[in-house]
Amino acid sequence: MSKVKKVRKNSTHAHGFIIAALGVLLCAPGAGFAAGDISTDTNGVLSEKTKEVIGISQAAIGRKVGNYKLLGAGGAEYRISDFAGKPLVINLIYSSCVESCPPLVTSLGNGVDVARDGMGNESFNVITVGFDTTFDSPEHMDDYGSMLELADKNWLFLGGDIDQIQGLSDDLGFMFYPTKNGFNHLDQITVIDGKGVVHTQIYGANFSPTQLGEPLKAILFGTSTPYASIDDLVKRVRLFCTVYDPELGRYRFDYGIFVHLMAGATFLLLVGTFLVRQIWRFAAESKAAKKSGNASNVA
Repeated sequence: MSKVKKVRKNSTHAHGFIIAALGVLLCAPGAGFAAGDISTDTNGVLSEKTKEVIGISQAAIGRKVGNYKLLGAGGAEYRISDFAGKPLVINLIYSSCVESCPPLVTSLGNGVDVARDGMGNESFNVITVGFDTTFDSPEHMDDYGSMLELADKNWLFLGGDIDQIQGLSDDLGFMFYPTKNGFNHLDQITVIDGKGVVHTQIYGANFSPTQLGEPLKAILFGTSTPYASIDDLVKRVRLFCTVYDPELGRYRFDYGIFVHLMAGATFLLLVGTFLVRQIWRFAAESKAAKKSGNASNVA
């Protein structure tokens, strides 16, 4: 994977919040299906179109994503295969969106910060792709990521040719439609595992860090054959011991599980010791009784 310039990023994502606020002030109701909230349409119920696009999105889970080519600033080229071996988080936006894309990217930024804090800065990659190829050039997307203070070597803001972006969106189950005001689209973030297979879909412009962190944790620390090796054991321990603390707003390692394990082991040890002693006592008494019986027969 080619390197890009690292942009200084603060924890508050100030520019992202400013743009998100503008989006709230300037948003207009979308036609066709909800862009900012997949739960209801303007009548308070799921529209048939919304049900359709969610169904298409869910159908992508378990699908292998094609090796599409995306473009970065300065002519840098990236393939999906460049990110193999680690989880990859992908979201598609159009940069001129003022309704749901800004808060979606800001929520993603918060989720990425929390996940990196608990699992490591290098543990997964993120790419944000501009699907409006008329305006979302690679250079423009790079500027967009820099403006939000989110772009770094593990989070790329990319553009690409329409056929490549359309193929990628199809594989991800992401649908978008042009309208007179821009595009209608599902607010969607896709988590892909290290083998390039769609693992999880996250919906909505605002979501909690755990919605991103938990699937990443499962991919990074999970193992299909528990305890097959020391490495598997370590991963399994990290999977269950890395928990999200809502008060701290971050993932932390929970040592409480070791207290419970030690308490359980101590209990089992005490029970085992008691049973061994009882068996030993019973055997000794039986042996003494047998010896006494033999003595009586001799007499």
